[in-house]
Amino acid sequence: MDADGPQAREFVAGLVRAGVPSLPGASGLAVPEGAADEVIAAARRLALRALPAERRRPEPAPELLALATALVVDEHPSAPGWTAAERERLAEWVALLIEHRGEDGVQDLVGELNRGGTG
Repeated sequence: MDADGPQAREFVAGLVRAGVPSLPGASGLAVPEGAADEVIAAARRLALRALPAERRRPEPAPELLALATALVVDEHPSAPGWTAAERERLAEWVALLIEHRGEDGVQDLVGELNRGGTG
C-alpha cells in the first residue's frame, strides 16, 4: 500500500471513524510545543491561502474534521493543555488545509511551526 495513496488515506479515515483510541507516548507531530492561539493562527493563515478565491465562507468538510483531529491536533505535543474549543478551532483550520492542499498542507503547517512561524 502506498503511504500517500488513496488506500492509506481510507485506512486512516476508517480508524478515525471506528474511534480507535490514541496510544500513550510521545506525540507523533514533530513540532515544538506552542500556545494554541499561535498554532491556530499559523493553520488559519495557511488554510486561507489555500482556499479558492470564490469560497468566501470557509467551512471544513465534516469527514475531514475527525481526520484533522486524529492526525494533527491530537498529535501536537501541546494539545493536552489546550481547551476543547481551542482544539476544535485548530481542527477546523487543519481540515480546510487538508481539503485544499492534502498532505502538502500538513507538511506546510509542520514546516511553519518548526520555523517558529506562529506569529
